[in-house]
Amino acid sequence: MKSTKFVSKRNDAQLVSFFSDVAHLIGAATISIHTTGQTKAFNLPVDDTNSDYEWIRNSKLQSVVVISVNVSRVHISIDRRPEQNSGATFDVSLFDALSFNVTADNSGNTPLNAEEANAVSQLIEDVFGQDINTASAAFKDPKSFQTILRSHQQIIERLQQMTLEVGEQAAVARRKLDEEYTALKKTLEEATAEQRRQSQEALDAQLETLTERTDAIAARAKALDDRDNTHVRRELHEKLKARLADRFKKLDLTPETKRARLPIHVGVTATGIVLAILIFWFTREALSVTAQTDSIAAERILAIAKSATASLGFLGILSWYLRWMNRWFERLADSEFQLKQFELDITRAQWVVETAFEWKMSQQSPIPDQLLENISRNLFVGTEKDDGADMHPADYLASALIGKASNVKLAVPGAEIELGPKALKGASV
Repeated sequence: MKSTKFVSKRNDAQLVSFFSDVAHLIGAATISIHTTGQTKAFNLPVDDTNSDYEWIRNSKLQSVVVISVNVSRVHISIDRRPEQNSGATFDVSLFDALSFNVTADNSGNTPLNAEEANAVSQLIEDVFGQDINTASAAFKDPKSFQTILRSHQQIIERLQQMTLEVGEQAAVARRKLDEEYTALKKTLEEATAEQRRQSQEALDAQLETLTERTDAIAARAKALDDRDNTHVRRELHEKLKARLADRFKKLDLTPETKRARLPIHVGVTATGIVLAILIFWFTREALSVTAQTDSIAAERILAIAKSATASLGFLGILSWYLRWMNRWFERLADSEFQLKQFELDITRAQWVVETAFEWKMSQQSPIPDQLLENISRNLFVGTEKDDGADMHPADYLASALIGKASNVKLAVPGAEIELGPKALKGASV
């Protein structure tokens, strides 16, 4: 069952109150409301005490587009949408279409009994019936109808005027806000630019200060480096001189070198002892043989040759040992002289370096090469060694005696030995 009634327009608060009463009658918990400017409807609880919906309960406007209340197979609504009222036979500016729809089930039963349906109809009659009767009477009386139309037209004009005033106020407020925004933006931009300029000036001043401090630190570091280099150089010079002085105090062969020479001492000593025994034995034999009158000449010569050979061997090993020892002593003396010369050269080199630095600092230019060459001449230059200095005094004597002789005769007990030029040549070499 569906019925539609034309009822006079009511404001939002009246419509909400009416549909709340209908919801209590049919047992609905919420009311569906769709207002102007909203994209979708919202549900208003019937017994709601929340202040979020107080605006719609007290609204004197006609902003409701669709309002309805629903339960199972019962639908009551007012729809003001133009597409729903495009073919209406009534004036939509004065009246609304109230739809009351009740659907029966398959067995023909309706969700509302007769009493509930009558109560809803009576509520509709109580709320909208008097206005309908008044409207009907107005239509019967042309003067009343014209008065209503004039009143309606005045209301519309007043609403339009209010709309224009609100629009103008909104435009003025918007322009004012734009002007305030522009002024505030300009002020903020100027303040930001000024703050940026001050920050840049402070940063430039700090950078300049840091640059000056960096240059001063670099100059200070350079001066400290130069002074440190001088101190370090002098300290190294003193340490080197101290080590050289310590070396002079302990100028001797190392224990390892002494242990390496020990076999030679032992070998020479043993050889000398053996040769001394042989000399004693062969000399005793030669004396014994020469004392015998019946001995032959060959035996005497052999005995004398044995003694002479052992004597020459003993003298040769003794001469070699003395010469070897003399060479060691000479090397130690040369090393000492070289250390002394090295110490003098170190001192001279230190003096040359200090002189060059002082010249550069005072004259702001390097020391001339000619002057530097003169004051550093013969630094760390070794002297040439005289090979003849290694000769043993016996070598000098042999060279003096044998070098100019054509032959040498050696008189031994009981015999005489003669050495020719070839043998002398080998001996002199």
